[in-house]
Amino acid sequence: MSALGSLRHRLVHETPVETPDGLGGTTIAFIAVDALWAAIETRAVPGEIADRPGAVLTHAVTVRAPATLQPGDRLRSGARRLLVEAVRDPDNRGRFLVCDCREETP
Repeated sequence: MSALGSLRHRLVHETPVETPDGLGGTTIAFIAVDALWAAIETRAVPGEIADRPGAVLTHAVTVRAPATLQPGDRLRSGARRLLVEAVRDPDNRGRFLVCDCREETP
């Protein structure tokens, strides 16, 4: 990440919380943790869609490093939801995190 100016997308960081459903199981809801500025880069990953060669769209989301962001969390912008699958520190300096995300469809 070369410039803070590229962090121009406002996202809400959400984390999952399990709640008893009253029937012996649990439901998972997401609660907002904080708001982040991010740079979003869309990537196409080769894969199969309905048994045909194609591409699956994923996103590399770069944010200033909050200590609480982890796989399983979600980043939201309006109705758009990005599920965090992996988190890494690209330069091992603790300033930025790059999250590999998959877009969820409601």
